[in-house]
Amino acid sequence: MSDFYQDENLQHAFAEGMAASYTAAAERREERVGVMLAGIPIELRFASPALSAILLPALRHLPPIPEGQTPGLTISAWDRAGSGIAAPPPPFDKKRITDRGDIWGFASRRYRLAFHYSEFSVSLFDREHGNGYFWIDDAAGLPYWSAAAPLRTLLHWCMEASGHQLLHAAAVGTVHGGLLLTGRGGLGKSSTALTGLLNGMDFAGDDYVAVVLEPKPRVYPLYSSAKVNRDQIGRFAALAAHLRNPGGGGDEKAIFDLLPAYRAQIPDEGMPIRAILVPGVADQEESVIDAEIGLDAVRHAAAFSTVEQLPYAGKGTYDFINALTQRVPAFRLRLGRDQAALAASLKHLLAHPLPAGARAHAPSADWPLVSVVVPVYNRERMLPEVLANIRSQGYPQLEIIVVDDGSTDRTADVARTQPDVRLFEQPNGGPAQARNRAIINARGEFVACLDSDDLWPEGMLVHLVDALRRDPQADVAYGWAQMARVGANGDTEFESNPLEGFPFYLSGTVFRRRAFDQVGLLDPELRFGEDVDWFNRARERGTKVLRLDCASVIVRRHGGNMTYGKNLVQLNVLRVAKKVLDRRRAAALPSSSQP
Repeated sequence: MSDFYQDENLQHAFAEGMAASYTAAAERREERVGVMLAGIPIELRFASPALSAILLPALRHLPPIPEGQTPGLTISAWDRAGSGIAAPPPPFDKKRITDRGDIWGFASRRYRLAFHYSEFSVSLFDREHGNGYFWIDDAAGLPYWSAAAPLRTLLHWCMEASGHQLLHAAAVGTVHGGLLLTGRGGLGKSSTALTGLLNGMDFAGDDYVAVVLEPKPRVYPLYSSAKVNRDQIGRFAALAAHLRNPGGGGDEKAIFDLLPAYRAQIPDEGMPIRAILVPGVADQEESVIDAEIGLDAVRHAAAFSTVEQLPYAGKGTYDFINALTQRVPAFRLRLGRDQAALAASLKHLLAHPLPAGARAHAPSADWPLVSVVVPVYNRERMLPEVLANIRSQGYPQLEIIVVDDGSTDRTADVARTQPDVRLFEQPNGGPAQARNRAIINARGEFVACLDSDDLWPEGMLVHLVDALRRDPQADVAYGWAQMARVGANGDTEFESNPLEGFPFYLSGTVFRRRAFDQVGLLDPELRFGEDVDWFNRARERGTKVLRLDCASVIVRRHGGNMTYGKNLVQLNVLRVAKKVLDRRRAAALPSSSQP
């Protein structure tokens, strides 16, 4: 079983088993529906009437494949209860399944494979032949959101194979074009999109849409359904007659079926994207659209939640969004309470575009000096790439400090060849001691940490420093860690949802220098868990920490990491927890009783 993750023959055998199982299921009955999505012909095949009855309604708006055109992609779906045919046994350890569904360590250039616990479904896509397979044990067990956004993982892979992209975004428009609304959940994408719909605007989705770049950026409707929290149903009373699940529980979102009532407002040919909006709720009556947003913030808002949810979304997704934001202006949308005024503002923006959109931050000489701390141990091959990544951030005031923690290879020699690097050497004492050495000697007002295994996404250093500049009370800014696997050929492929990663990570974090005066340095006794320990102490002291909605560091796993193969005891999880308890006990003792 363990060889499956790397062995293409075993992967191919499982894919053949999936294909054979569907063929057996389809011998009893099969329904085929050809649809066009973002200009790509896809044939949907169902070997179970119960399954097609659940999955097809939200896709009925997609136009049929023109006569004479052959679909280049197929998705075949079946369930055991409806067909009597099970899928092949999963050849992977369930412990390897990530929150977003991909399989940790699964390396294949040909196949994509995901298992979604929420549906208990298997999705497989053969990128070489364009064939996708979806299996679930019983269609009746599908959760409500699967009917609202069916086959999302496979449609994501279909769009990816065609050079397009599914985005976690909403879109509305007029005859003048469309507006793409992006950002994490809860910021107002769905409510804005439905407000536009009820005020006569075209609607291309409230949660996920398909986007193409060529010849010009364009957004296409993916689903003809919409979702809102149940406490928002009253705001959209006009849609009450189209509520699919009126008896749903409090945690179940309300789903509106927009067909056939709003069919005319769902454009078959999509809409040219005229602007990107990043919404946020404001305590005011009228909504305001302005350009007070940095280009990096737009990119991260568009990319983070998409990568968080779609299996195997990674560097290609970031590259796509970077290209999109270079070609389409972006603005901040401050959402007020007046819905009619909001729709009027959206229509006015399309009819009378603002002169400029988001701007790339161009830090000037008056931005504070940042000392970048890089602890290294036997990293002679990786160090040049890490240093190049730091320099590529475009930050004008940098001090790069490399601390060689007793390496036995040529790491120190490599660092000495770099004219802009301050090198410190010490006997091996662990990363906490190495970072402390650098922090003590740092000259910058800000201190940024980057481990020698890791990389910053493009523009991340500027993004983090700018967040602290905008909030003088905050002393720490960081995002989430995006895990990545380094293949045998050196390629880096993202794995899993960033929100599944370590909750605290020094690499990819920027600190005000004063934070270490208040909290103290890293605990030199801890070779592992020193990051968790420091953030625990920062929380206890009331240090203001900014957690940004972005992946602030790419953590590359290659088998040579210090944490590779370590158990919880070796990683000091219990030891760090005990330190918290010891501090609490000490604080509870009368001062005369303390040692």
